[in-house]
Amino acid sequence: MTDDELKELVASIAVQNRELVASIAAQNRELTASIAARSKETDNLFTKWAEESRQRDEESRRQVEATRKKAEEWYEKMRKSHEETDRIVKETSKNLGTMGDNDGKHAEQYFQYIFDKKLEFGGIKYDKMIPNLECFNKDRILRMEFDIVLVNCQSIAIIETKNSIRSDFIWKLVKDRLPVFRLFFPEYNDRKAYLGIAGFSFSKRVVEQAEKYGVGLIRQAGDSIEMKTDKLKAY
Repeated sequence: MTDDELKELVASIAVQNRELVASIAAQNRELTASIAARSKETDNLFTKWAEESRQRDEESRRQVEATRKKAEEWYEKMRKSHEETDRIVKETSKNLGTMGDNDGKHAEQYFQYIFDKKLEFGGIKYDKMIPNLECFNKDRILRMEFDIVLVNCQSIAIIETKNSIRSDFIWKLVKDRLPVFRLFFPEYNDRKAYLGIAGFSFSKRVVEQAEKYGVGLIRQAGDSIEMKTDKLKAY
């Protein structure tokens, strides 16, 4: 190979190298630009996703807060409603209790007045009437009160007053109240005891129970009273 041919070969290789370097540089620029573009696109997508996520979180927080406020409002409304209901129930119960107490006191005073004047029960005359006879336990706490007690030298009559008489009052008078009376007032244990219940109204069942236990029944009749004592029993 001559010197000229060698020079041409070297020159050709140099040209090819420059072209290759230029091509590689161009490819690198294109790749870098592509990576930069994709990176920017990715950044944009991430930014968009982050914003959407933030908006979703914010909306969730608003919904949770709105739900919490509604729950608190509902709870407060229900609390006030329950308080008002409790107040009405308590006030109604108090009024009913007062009405019941007043009616019971009226019956007690009415029959005490009649027996204080009459001093007679079941065909037996008595010397005196003791109203509201009380007995206390050892701690001075009221154990029981007897509305009307009629006394003579041979007999006593224990009469309880009620506005409206129930059948269970008969049983309680015989099985509960009479034994307590005997226990707390032994000075009368040598005397026969007659039992009665006075009220403004009573049912057929009350009459049956009274006859079964030998308890007299007394009720209002105009300005006086009428007594059912044909089955009266001495205890």
